[in-house]
Amino acid sequence: MIDEENEGIHEYANGFDFYKDNENENIWSVETPETIDSVGTILFSFDKKTVFNFWTDYPDKLTPEQIRIFQKENPTLAALKPMK
Repeated sequence: MIDEENEGIHEYANGFDFYKDNENENIWSVETPETIDSVGTILFSFDKKTVFNFWTDYPDKLTPEQIRIFQKENPTLAALKPMK
C-alpha cells in the first residue's frame, strides 16, 4: 500500500513503514512497531527487502554502491561513522 502524505511517501509491508521525503531518493527510512517510539534507532533499506541498522550494519554490510548512495543522501549520518 502506498500512502502519499504531506510528509512524504509511505509504503507499508509486513509491519514495516518504509518512507522517504520524495520519490527521487534511493533510500527508504524504516519504522517498525518496536522502533516507532525508540530514540536513536536508525533503520533503512534500498529495496524494501533488506533492512539495515545504521549503528550495527553501516558500512560493513553495505556494498560499495550502497555506501556511495548512503553518503550522498545522508552525509551527516555517514560522517558519524567514517570509513576505515
